[in-house]
Amino acid sequence: MKITNKIINSFLALCASAALGAGAVYLYYRDEIKTGKNFALIDECQDILDEVDYPLTAKDSETAVLNGYLSTFGDKYTYYRKTEYDGEYYTSAVNVYTSLISTGYQVGVSEDGRLEIISVDKGSPAEKQGLKTGDIIVRADSHNFDEEGLNENVLDLAGKEGTHMALTIERDGTLLNIDLVRSNDESLQVNDVEMKNYGNILYIKVRKFDEYTNAEFEGAILEADDFDSVIIDMRGNGGGEIPGAVSLADRFIGEANVDLNYYTGKVDTCRTSASDGDISAKTVILCNENTASAAEIFTALLKQYGNATLVGTNTFGKGIFQHDKLLSNGGVLHYTAGYYTVGEWECYQGKGIAPDVEIPMNSDLIGTEDDIQLEKALELLG
Repeated sequence: MKITNKIINSFLALCASAALGAGAVYLYYRDEIKTGKNFALIDECQDILDEVDYPLTAKDSETAVLNGYLSTFGDKYTYYRKTEYDGEYYTSAVNVYTSLISTGYQVGVSEDGRLEIISVDKGSPAEKQGLKTGDIIVRADSHNFDEEGLNENVLDLAGKEGTHMALTIERDGTLLNIDLVRSNDESLQVNDVEMKNYGNILYIKVRKFDEYTNAEFEGAILEADDFDSVIIDMRGNGGGEIPGAVSLADRFIGEANVDLNYYTGKVDTCRTSASDGDISAKTVILCNENTASAAEIFTALLKQYGNATLVGTNTFGKGIFQHDKLLSNGGVLHYTAGYYTVGEWECYQGKGIAPDVEIPMNSDLIGTEDDIQLEKALELLG
């Protein structure tokens, strides 16, 4: 089926309505004819394929064309999707789905936009069946994520207890096939916050920031024995809600700002309170390459304004934020709307936050007897 003028017109409308900033507006007015000619080439190619009785049919041409164009901006976070929700929404949804959490792993979107396993709980069915942190999920049952994208297909990861899922995993450049059996053991369900004591050192692991995180953190503090120093483990925390991260940081610091700088010039600010935080203990934050987004905001606040030392490896480096724009066809343009600045720091997009004490370590070792990053944190606070 040909790419018609309707697609061309909707494509041009996309550029104008998406509010991508001066660059897209400039393209819209100057290159309207040129863009139309480029789309006409697709029709020309299709005519040739029709003439030779080409045996294959293009899949979802409009989506492919739009995302092909949007990829030329060089921003992996800017893309078109057919539905209201995107891969980030669905990965969040499946991570709180009982079957998935009980199987003992969580997923996120990797730096190159693929579906990555960001954490695997020790002793979980996922670990016992061979999944590892850093594995890329290429295929789940009938869906190839590399070819089809994430979107609602991610929901295929969730399912009824005891059912099988055929996974194809990419690990260190090698494809592995795993027949994963889903578990629904409620004892394996994972909370946002985990706490334990190492003598007078309080260890708190924060897995993500959502509406439950601060309440769970408060509960952990109330249950904790006396402590005079704190380890906050942000390794594998892919972020979540920014207000939640700022609110939690408020427990440790005084007044500070997190600015959301829109490319339009607008600035929204999240602030901590002017009073000093109620937790003044010496703090170590454990971080790694999977510490991202809201978790980086929390880390940046405590590093600048708190009594915190960073131990581990460089963080992910996501210092930009995205918005959605509903299009006339019901699809959505997901685009980068601006960047964060945390306190006095410049934006760390693409750079991440460097630890004070760099301890390279395979993330599979987190929580084991060979967790040398945790050992270092305990040594610094001991």
